[in-house]
Amino acid sequence: MRRHSGCGLALAAMAVLSLAACSEGGDIRELTGLSAPAETAAAQQARQQGIAARADSLVLSTTHAEVVHPDGTPASRWLATCSGTRCELQDPATGDMDARDVANFPVLRGDAEAIGSAHGITLVSETGQIAGLDRTAFGAWMEHGSFGLFDDRFVGEGIEATHLYALALGDLTDRPLGGSATWLGIMVGTPIAGDGEGDRLVGTAALNYDLAAGGLDAAFSGIKNIDRGRAHSVATVIFADLEVGPDGTFARGQAGGRIQGGFYGPGHAEAAGIFEQSHIVGAFGATRTPPDVPATP
Repeated sequence: MRRHSGCGLALAAMAVLSLAACSEGGDIRELTGLSAPAETAAAQQARQQGIAARADSLVLSTTHAEVVHPDGTPASRWLATCSGTRCELQDPATGDMDARDVANFPVLRGDAEAIGSAHGITLVSETGQIAGLDRTAFGAWMEHGSFGLFDDRFVGEGIEATHLYALALGDLTDRPLGGSATWLGIMVGTPIAGDGEGDRLVGTAALNYDLAAGGLDAAFSGIKNIDRGRAHSVATVIFADLEVGPDGTFARGQAGGRIQGGFYGPGHAEAAGIFEQSHIVGAFGATRTPPDVPATP
């Protein structure tokens, strides 16, 4: 069994899965129902380092990887097992392993554009170079957490590699939920197979918690393919009756049918996480609605 160190995963596999080129922000807002950006991309960038430094939770989706070289285009998957600030990654076909920790996960500071806003969250597209990779990030930095879809590329002599994954991190509330509460926000994602593979998806994220009714329901609806300007073939993804731990985290399922995330900030002000279902890899962030109603016992 081999273990890659540092950015070994980025160099070891990946490439034809790619996020498509950006559309005009106004066109995306018209398609998705997002409002004009409530803040600038620079304002989010100014928060990045502080949120990452305070984060005590990191979750990653399965990484979908491809490599283009003269001998062919092999594909691979790196399965993620996340706990606390660390995610262990493994390629089940080879046994190769890697790891990521929030303490050494580099923050991208590249060219960024604010796309649109909903429920106090502004969606941003950002591109830049980091650790020898060309990275595209599509998501948001909220006040206490972050979520996004990432496309990392490496181009070398005779080889082009890409890996595609979703990520969420933040400063956990670290208190149990009680009573009932609702969080609304944005989901981003990409199809990893079939029509629109590698395109960007945007939809609404809604999380509803009711202790008496059995726990947390998470729904991602109104999913649109913003690179093709139309509704995605899967309009809604639902995870029902999720158990929320005493630290405000939740998780269920395995690669391809999985959700994992948590509640961040004072009073469970925000929620964020990743999900995999219906051949979609995605991430989501949401804010409590209304914000002045406590979600703690």
